[in-house]
Amino acid sequence: MDWNGRIDGYEDDLLRIHQVVQAKTLEELMQEPDDGKKVCFVSYNSNEGIRRNNGRLGAADGWKHLKIALSNFPIFDTSIKFYDLKTPIDVVGGKLEEAQQQLADTVTKLKSKNYFVVCMGGGHDIAYGTYTGIMNFAKSKSADPKVGIISFDAHFDMREYSKGANSGTMFYQIANDCKRDNIKFDYNVIGIQRFSNTKRLFDRAKNFGVTYFLAEDIEKLSDLNINPILERNDYIHLTICTDVFHITCAPGVSAPQTFGIWPRQAIRLLDIIAKTKKNLTLEVAEISPRYDYDDRTSRLVANLIYQVILRYFGCDIK
Repeated sequence: MDWNGRIDGYEDDLLRIHQVVQAKTLEELMQEPDDGKKVCFVSYNSNEGIRRNNGRLGAADGWKHLKIALSNFPIFDTSIKFYDLKTPIDVVGGKLEEAQQQLADTVTKLKSKNYFVVCMGGGHDIAYGTYTGIMNFAKSKSADPKVGIISFDAHFDMREYSKGANSGTMFYQIANDCKRDNIKFDYNVIGIQRFSNTKRLFDRAKNFGVTYFLAEDIEKLSDLNINPILERNDYIHLTICTDVFHITCAPGVSAPQTFGIWPRQAIRLLDIIAKTKKNLTLEVAEISPRYDYDDRTSRLVANLIYQVILRYFGCDIK
C-alpha cells in the first residue's frame, strides 16, 4: 500500500509523514546505518487468529487504515527517519504459526539495526510474533534477558491452545515459553474487563504472577505503577489491543467494550512508558475497519502511535 496525503509544501516545517516515509524491503532496511532515530512500521495481515477465536472478522485491513491516518501527520523532528516494510507479513492458507515466525524473524533483524519497531495488525495474535522477535534479540545480547510486557487490553489472552493458537492464546504461549526457558514472565495488563474474562483466566493470570489492573481502576494508576516495570527490564513490549477503549471511541474492534477506558486515560500512562530509556517496541492490534464509523478507531490509534514515537525520541510539542 502506498503512502499518500495532503501536500502543503516541501519545506521542513510543512512536511507530513507520507512525504518522508521510505518503503523498503527487509534486505534494503538491513543496509541502512545502525545509528540515528529510526522508526520502522511492520504490517501484519491477519484475520486467522480472530477466526479461530470465533471473533468478528475484519482486522486484516487494520494496518491499511492506520497508514491512511498516519500519512497526514506533520513532521516535528526531521532527524526522525520513517521507514515502512514494503511487504506486509501475511497469513497464507490459514498458516498462522508460520506468519508469527516470519514476524518474529523480522522483528529480531530490525532490532539488530536499532529501529524503533512499530508492528500494526491484524489480530492480537501479532503479539506472539512480536514478543518472540524481541526475546530472540534479547537472548543474543544477554544470557539473562529481561523483557517486560505492558499490555492495554480488556482481555488476558491466556486461553488454552492445545488445538492451535489464536488471538486469545498469545500470552499463555509466552508464559509457557518463558517457563520452558527459565526466563521471568513479566506480563502487566491495563484495562481488564471483569466480565470479559472467565474465572479460570483470572486464576491462570494469578498463578503466573501477572500484574493486572481493571479498567474501572485506571484513574488510580500512575508512574508508581509503571516505573517499576520499566526499571526491572531491559526491553519493553508495549502492546495495545484496541478493544481496551470505550465503544464510542473505538467501535471498529473485534470485541467492543461498553465500559472500556478513555483515550486520555491511556495517553497519561503511555507518556510515562514512552519516555523510557529502555529498548521499546510498540504494537497495535484488532482494528476492524468494516465496523469503524468514520475511521474513528484508526484515527485514535494512529494518534497514540505517533504520540509514543515522538515521546520516545524526546520530541515535545509545545
